[in-house]
Amino acid sequence: MKKSDITASLVIIITCVLLVVFLGLRSIGGDGIAPSYLFLAGREPITCKKADSPDDDRRYTYSFEADFNDICSKADDELIPEGFVGQTFDIENLSGSEPLCRMYWPPRSWFSHRLTWIYIYNNRQSIKFPNSKYNAVADKDGWVTVEVVYGKDWWWPF
Repeated sequence: MKKSDITASLVIIITCVLLVVFLGLRSIGGDGIAPSYLFLAGREPITCKKADSPDDDRRYTYSFEADFNDICSKADDELIPEGFVGQTFDIENLSGSEPLCRMYWPPRSWFSHRLTWIYIYNNRQSIKFPNSKYNAVADKDGWVTVEVVYGKDWWWPF
């Protein structure tokens, strides 16, 4: 065989292997399994839905009675060592009050398999409507709503 034939064969083989690896990575995750973070204490999500945004894959919503500062402290202890960055800010709602929200986002990394954003809302209760994919949100003292949003997996080159 000629040297150019061997080179062409190797390029084709390497391209096929890379394609199979990317397809394998694309098929991992996004299967609807609820995330399990320790600060959620084994709670089940009230909703799991495909996100409306083209950049997001799934959105899990948890709502339970708890102290906002306690949940944020536990989330800090768990997420910050994993490389997440956290920030607390105010959100103004229709009634004019400003409940707190703590947001965690992942560090930017070329090799991140799954980008995850976590939002913890103070004094907010989410209520799941029976037989519906929608839920309602209400201001309620002593309640915390946690949203875990997964981004799309390995979007490039697809």
